[in-house]
Amino acid sequence: MTTRALLRWIGIAVAVGVLMAVLGPFGSYMNGDPVRLAVYWISAMLLGLALYGLMYRIIIASIAPGSPRWWPALIGGTLLASVPHALATRTGAFWLWPGLAQLHLPLLLWFAQTATLGMVAIAAIDFIRSRRAFTQHNNVAPPATAVPGDVALDGNILALQMEDHYVRVHRPTGSELILMPMSRAIDCVGVEGLRTHRSWWVASHAVASVEGNARSMRLLLSNGLVAPVARSAVIHLKAAGWIADGQSGAGRR
Repeated sequence: MTTRALLRWIGIAVAVGVLMAVLGPFGSYMNGDPVRLAVYWISAMLLGLALYGLMYRIIIASIAPGSPRWWPALIGGTLLASVPHALATRTGAFWLWPGLAQLHLPLLLWFAQTATLGMVAIAAIDFIRSRRAFTQHNNVAPPATAVPGDVALDGNILALQMEDHYVRVHRPTGSELILMPMSRAIDCVGVEGLRTHRSWWVASHAVASVEGNARSMRLLLSNGLVAPVARSAVIHLKAAGWIADGQSGAGRR
């Protein structure tokens, strides 16, 4: 993430924190003292940005958006990130308003309220990501259509990624979209590689390391790109020598 993008997300978190301080959800308006409310909610939003943002990056690095496991993983990740967030905000609230501790508010209720906000945050992050991807896709100039037959995709190709009816060709210098079926694009590539996922093909020379385990494996490519590995493809990676027998992941460098 660039510094500009990070500052934009921090600005959004602060703005949402101010809005929450004004609205006073979950009865927080009864605590009074607008300055403390603003400090509490802005801090809570910044902490949420760190926790849920990190969780989202971990999930998107291991699971392709749109796969059957995408939303279950987001929901599970949100609940997991909500645990430290709930504990931190509860501690902070009791410190700012000592009288709250005397109310014996149920921890489970606090967690449920925190997870609710977390679900909204994760959904918003995913919506912004998908809209940005959609915009970038539609702003791309009409891609060149590869000709069927013996025409090959030349250049130093690292990976192919299916995007609807297009294929994104990843190279060390960047990427480009071409209009052709994924299977045709793989046939046109002039280097050795494997199809690691329904929507991914990776060149063997591009693999810097294999991470994760057989249930959740991913490839780190030489340009920093992360490609997912379907469970059904793990056996093909072993057969090709990308990972050793008995190796759960991590090792090829």
